Amino acid sequence: MTGTTTTATPSPAQSLLAAGAVLPVGAAGAGDRAVPLTARSYRHPALDDRPVVRLVDAALGEGEDVAVGFLGLAPAAEPAVVGLGPRRPLAFPEWVLVHHPADGRHVLAVVPELRKLAKQARSRPKAALDGHLAVAERFARTLPHVLPTFFEQAARVFLAAGQDTYATQLFNKARRAEAQHGLPVDLNRLDEVHLEFASAKVVSGAALAGYAKELSAQLPAAEALDRFCRLALRAATAGVVPSTQSATAVNRLLRAAGKADAGAADRVAAYLTELLRQPAAAEAPAGWW
Repeated sequence: MTGTTTTATPSPAQSLLAAGAVLPVGAAGAGDRAVPLTARSYRHPALDDRPVVRLVDAALGEGEDVAVGFLGLAPAAEPAVVGLGPRRPLAFPEWVLVHHPADGRHVLAVVPELRKLAKQARSRPKAALDGHLAVAERFARTLPHVLPTFFEQAARVFLAAGQDTYATQLFNKARRAEAQHGLPVDLNRLDEVHLEFASAKVVSGAALAGYAKELSAQLPAAEALDRFCRLALRAATAGVVPSTQSATAVNRLLRAAGKADAGAADRVAAYLTELLRQPAAAEAPAGWW
C-alpha cells in the first residue's frame, strides 16, 4: 500500500476515560468503553460514623461488596450512579474473592507483598518481575485457578511502570496458565482482557488473532466468528491496527461457519464495512488487504 496513513484518534471523552476521568452520565463520544459508575458506601465499626465510599463499575458492584467484606466493611446505603468510567474486568484479588471466596484469606495475605513489588517495578523491574514469579510459583502449587487474574494484574503493574515487555510476558503467562492447568475459561472476561491489553499495545494485532483459536475450541463456529469479529472491531475502534493474521483468522472462522450458516458471509461483510470506517484500518499491512 502507498499513500499517507492516519492514526486512530480517540474522542476527547475517550481520552478522558483512558486517563481515569469520571464523565457525566450521557456524555457524548464515550463509546462502548464507558460504563455506569456507582458510588458505593460502606461502614466499619472502627470508623465510627465515617463512611468509606468507592466508585465501582455498576456491573461489578456485588463483587466489590464481597471484596471489601473481607475487610469488615458493610454496605451502608443503596449504590447511586454518579457518572461514566472506563470498562474494566474484575481483577485480582477481587476476582478470587467473588468466585472463590474460600481462598480469600490466601490471596489477601500476599497483597502487602505485591504492593512492595509494585513500587519496585519502575526502578528495579527485573527484581519486581522475579518477585511476582515467586508468588506465582506458590499459587501454582496450591491455588492454580488464581494464576490468570494474578498474572494479568501483574502485567498492569508493569504497564503502568512503562515496562511493556514485562507486561507482555506476564499477559502471555496468564494464557499459558489457563492451558497448563486446564482451567475453565470465561470468554466474556477474556474478551475484555484481550481488548484492554491490545488497546495498551501489550497484545499485538497478531496475538489478538491467536485468540480466534481459543474461540473455535470453545464455541460453535458461527458464534466464534461473530464474537471474534465484534472483538476485532472494538479493537480497531480503540486504535489497534488490523493484522494479516486477523484476516486469516476471520477467513478460517468463516469457512467453518459458512458450512451451516448461510448468513455468515453477510455478517462478515457488515463487519468489514464497519472496520474500514476506522482510521486504524488505513495502517493495515498489505497482507490484510
